[in-house]
Amino acid sequence: MKSFARLPLILLLLALALSVPAARASIAYGSINNFDTVNDTGVECHGFEIELDDIHSTDITYTYDYNHYGTSKITEDNSVPGHPKVFVRWESAKNPNGTWAAYTAIPSGTIAATDGHQFTNPSVNFGGEHFGVGYAANPTAIQYHWLVDNGSGTLTYGGAVQISTPAFTYYPPVANVAPPQVQAVIAPPPPPAAPPKEFGDALWVKVIKTTSHNNREIRLRELVSEDANHPEKQNWRNGEPDEVESEWQLLQKDYNQADGGVNNQVPAAAEDLPHGDEVVTRRYEFYKYTGPFDNETGEAMGDSVAADGIHGVGTKTINGVSIDLASVSVVGEFTGSQMAAVDVAAPVGLIDHVNDGVINQPYPARTLIIQGALAFTGTMEGALPAGMKFDPISGILSGTPTQSGEFQFRVTATDWSNPDVSKNYILRIANAGAALAPASLLDTTSSPVGAGVTAGDGSYAPGSAATATATANPGYRFSNWTDNGVVVSTSAAYTCVLDVNHTLVANFVVDVPQWTIVTSASPIEGGSTSGGGLLDEGSSATVVATPAPGYAFANWTVAGVQVSSSASYTFAVTGNRALVANFTALPSYTINTSVSGSGSVSGSGSYVSGSTATLTATPATGYVFWKWTLTSSTGTTLSNSSSYTFTVTGNKTV
Repeated sequence: MKSFARLPLILLLLALALSVPAARASIAYGSINNFDTVNDTGVECHGFEIELDDIHSTDITYTYDYNHYGTSKITEDNSVPGHPKVFVRWESAKNPNGTWAAYTAIPSGTIAATDGHQFTNPSVNFGGEHFGVGYAANPTAIQYHWLVDNGSGTLTYGGAVQISTPAFTYYPPVANVAPPQVQAVIAPPPPPAAPPKEFGDALWVKVIKTTSHNNREIRLRELVSEDANHPEKQNWRNGEPDEVESEWQLLQKDYNQADGGVNNQVPAAAEDLPHGDEVVTRRYEFYKYTGPFDNETGEAMGDSVAADGIHGVGTKTINGVSIDLASVSVVGEFTGSQMAAVDVAAPVGLIDHVNDGVINQPYPARTLIIQGALAFTGTMEGALPAGMKFDPISGILSGTPTQSGEFQFRVTATDWSNPDVSKNYILRIANAGAALAPASLLDTTSSPVGAGVTAGDGSYAPGSAATATATANPGYRFSNWTDNGVVVSTSAAYTCVLDVNHTLVANFVVDVPQWTIVTSASPIEGGSTSGGGLLDEGSSATVVATPAPGYAFANWTVAGVQVSSSASYTFAVTGNRALVANFTALPSYTINTSVSGSGSVSGSGSYVSGSTATLTATPATGYVFWKWTLTSSTGTTLSNSSSYTFTVTGNKTV
C-alpha cells in the first residue's frame, strides 16, 4: 500500500461534518458517499458549501453535480502556510436582472426519509438537495453550510447540517489467517464553534447495511437516496439485500472525555471480504433529537427510543424533575440521509465535470484521472485555453487561463487491465468581472472506448433541447444511448431536455451479421405471435405463440416442417427464418338445462371446449333451491350451490 498522502485507489469520503480519527489500521480503498440534506434554515437557500481542511484541490475526486445548482466550484485557500483549505461550492447563477436562477425551497411540512430520493429530481423543489464529494486524502476537519442571501444579493452561510459521515477502515488480509475486512464508523458532526457545555449537539442515526456484497463497480451517481422501504427503489444498496443493523443510536460527543464518551461514534462490525474485491454499501438516516437535556452539561437524557419511533423509554430525574420519557417525543424531523460505499479494488476512473474558471486567475488544480488499483496512462485530445495544461502522468489539469470562452477536450485513461475509460469535458472560462450565464452541460462518450464517435457536447440554456449523435467506427454497430446506466434511446440521434447536466454514453457492439426472424399465425384469427425482428447472428431468439379464444396452439413450423411443439420456442440465430405458429379450432358443445319444481335457470348455450360455464338457478316464490343433477332430482348431485361453475368438456344436460 502506498503512503497516506496519495492512495493507490481513490479514497472518496463525503464532505460532511466529521473529524477524521487520527489512528486507523489502514485506509479504505475507493469509498464514495452521497447525501441528502433538508433545508432547515427557515429561508430559501441558493447554494451549499463544504470546507475541507488540510487537503488540496487535486485531492478532490468526484462531485455530485446533478441537483438544482449544476457543476460545483472548487477553490483552494493557502493563506495559512502548511494548512490549505479546499472549498466545494454549489451556487446558483444569476439571471440578467440580478435575481437568483435557482433555489432550494423552505419545506412546507415534515419530510419523510422515504421522500429523500426526490432531492435528486431537479423538477421537484420541496426543501432539500442531494450533494456528494470525494477526496483522495483525509481532511483534518470538514464544515458544511447552506448558502443564503444576506439581503443585498450576496450569499452567506446559513444553518448547520445535521448529518454525519462514515469513515471506512480497511484491514488488509493476513496470510493463511483471515481475509481482508472493512469496518465503518460514524461519529457526530462537531459544532461550528467551541461548545458552551460539556456535551455537543445530539442527533439520532439509523444504520442500514447490506447483508452480502458483490464486486459490481458502483458509481457516484448510482449511490443516490431512494426509498429505503421500497424493494425496487434502493439504489444505494448496489443490488444487494439489506437489514437494519442499529436503530436509533444517539450521537453526542462528551468533550470532557478523551474518547468523546459512549455516544461519540457508532462502530459497525468488521465485514469480511472473502474474495478481496467486494463492494460494501451502507445507508444512514438522521433525525433531530427533541428530548430533554441536562441544563448544566447539555447531555441528552432521552437516549432510547420506543417501538413507535417517536417517544422515549423509562422514567428519569432530569433537572430535578421526574419525567416519564414514554410520554416525551425524543425523535424529531428527518434531516437527511447518507449513502456510502467502499470498493477495495476500484478500476481507474474519471471525474464527472470540471468547474468553471476566470481569465487571468489561477485555476484550482484538478485531478481528472482517478487512480485505481493499478497505475494508469492518460491521454488528452481537444483544446485547452492558453495558459492551461494537462499532465497525462498525474492526470492533473492546472494553470492560469489567458483566454475566455468554452473549451472542449477528451481524456482517456487505461490501467492495462480493466477496460479503458474516456470522457469529454467542457471547460468554461469567464471574462474578468463577468458572470457566466446559467447553463446545463451535455457531454458524451462512447463505450467501449474507440468503438465510435459522438457529438453534441456543449453548454445549453437550462430547459433547452440538445441532440447527441453517435457514429460507429468500422467493426462496430451502434446499440443505444444510456444516461447514468439507464437506456434512454436506441436511435443514433437522441434529443433530450437539459434539466440538469447530462452525461450520455453511446454504447456500441461488435458488428456481426444480422438476420430477420419473421413470425406469423395460421389461421390469422387463431392467435398472435411475438419475438421476431432483426437479431445478431449467434444470439438467442425466443418466439411466443398465444392462442385466441376458441383456439389451441399446435406447433411451430418452417416451410411446413415442425420445429417445435412448445408455444415458447428458443433457438440460436443462424440465418433468416419465417416461423408459422399453427393453431387449431376447439370444438363447441351445448349445455342444456331443465327445472324440477318451479323456478328459472340461466347460463345454458354453446361453449368452446375447455371454457368455463356458470349456471344460475333462481327459485320461484314459495320454493327454495335444492341441488344440481345430471338427470333428475334423484340423480347424482353436481353441486348444492345455486350458482354452479364447471369446465366444458362435452354436451351436457343439467
